Amino acid sequence: MAYDIGELPLKTLIGPVSRATEALARLDERLARSPVRDGFVERQHFADAAAALWLAGELVHVEDLVLHDAHMDIRTPTHELTRAHAVLRARRQILSNKPAWALGRDGHLALTGRGGAAAGPAQKGRDGERTSSSEEGVDEGESSAEQDALAQEFAEIDALLARSTNVLAASRPV
Repeated sequence: MAYDIGELPLKTLIGPVSRATEALARLDERLARSPVRDGFVERQHFADAAAALWLAGELVHVEDLVLHDAHMDIRTPTHELTRAHAVLRARRQILSNKPAWALGRDGHLALTGRGGAAAGPAQKGRDGERTSSSEEGVDEGESSAEQDALAQEFAEIDALLARSTNVLAASRPV
């Protein structure tokens, strides 16, 4: 049902709308110093990725997107889930670069998949200022730890393949 602006009780709505607008306008400032900032931002990435596909007429459950992002899918990913994950990655890429990067040539080319050099990775500190990972004191061993974990997984796969080959070789008639 459409309302005529003259029918709305504006005197009773102005106060709450003004307070809600002020609270939303200051949310970024309050989050900049909040200990839950990173978690809130990640939740917003997931919710916005799901909402982007919902606006396109596709339904993606946030829970499925979280599992897909963690490489813990419980079923084969759908095309919509893959698209939502691409939106999620794009949002993270935008956040990890300078604020004007996404509107510049390099950002536009990178986000549209046409190449373009992405700016060096940067992260937001607790005060909301962007700092490079070396300034932030991020453990440089994280990438080597990830590589070690990947190498261990590949070693396990190689061992499984070797065992399977031995079983198959033993089962063949001579």
